[in-house]
Amino acid sequence: MAEGAKGTETDVYVLGVGDAAKERLRLLDQVYGPATRQMLLDAGLSAETRGLDLACGIGAVSCFMAGVIGKKGSLVAADVNPDQLVVAKGHCAKCEHDPPIDYIETSAYETGLPSESFDLVHIRFLLCHLAEPAAALREVYRLLKPGGALVCQDIQISRIFCSPENAAFTRLDEIILKMGRALGVDYNYGLRLPVDVMAAGFQSPEVRFIQPVYLRGPEKRLWEHTIREATPAVLQTGAASQDEMNGLLEEIRLAAEDERILIAQWGMPSVIAIK
Repeated sequence: MAEGAKGTETDVYVLGVGDAAKERLRLLDQVYGPATRQMLLDAGLSAETRGLDLACGIGAVSCFMAGVIGKKGSLVAADVNPDQLVVAKGHCAKCEHDPPIDYIETSAYETGLPSESFDLVHIRFLLCHLAEPAAALREVYRLLKPGGALVCQDIQISRIFCSPENAAFTRLDEIILKMGRALGVDYNYGLRLPVDVMAAGFQSPEVRFIQPVYLRGPEKRLWEHTIREATPAVLQTGAASQDEMNGLLEEIRLAAEDERILIAQWGMPSVIAIK
């Protein structure tokens, strides 16, 4: 497990970071990126936006945001893990965009950035890894200008399924949710997101729900790659044994390779909320 990979040093992020995670994170953006980019545009991302990509990961969303923002705007890409920032800088260096991205290493709970300094803040798949997601939302509220927009997307693990049904998918949902409870986090947090956003002070949010489904292609294997990275934490928390995890991973690998089987990746409850 990577200590402090999200939020603060007290939070535990069970997936890989830096070079160890970049291929999975690129695949993740293939799966969820189109919906993310549309939400950012719908929320008002434009040529003069001052934006923040919080928990930027490998920088895939940061590059898109910077490509839309013109020379009159600016973009900060923030992550608490320095290995993620190294990968993000390398990824975004290959892109053509103005303005240049300002990378900072900081906590999602206390960014140290000035109050009311951003027009738009983006967060994807951060809050489910935090012990206090509501505190991070309050920090985002502080950072936004009046009238500024939050675009936030999180996770509902229990929506993962395949058709025809396969008990391995149901069992892995149970294991990951059990691991989350042991770590003090909620991998179904996305269902709480709209209410927590309003509690942080935002106006009634626009709610969307995205769930990609595939019969073929590398996108079918996102859950498999995610589970492989999470397996050490599963074992450490006692949520399952190594033998059981080996068997489950083989079952979902075979399902991903079978074009007669439909696989739905995790649900992504999402909000656009205005301060």
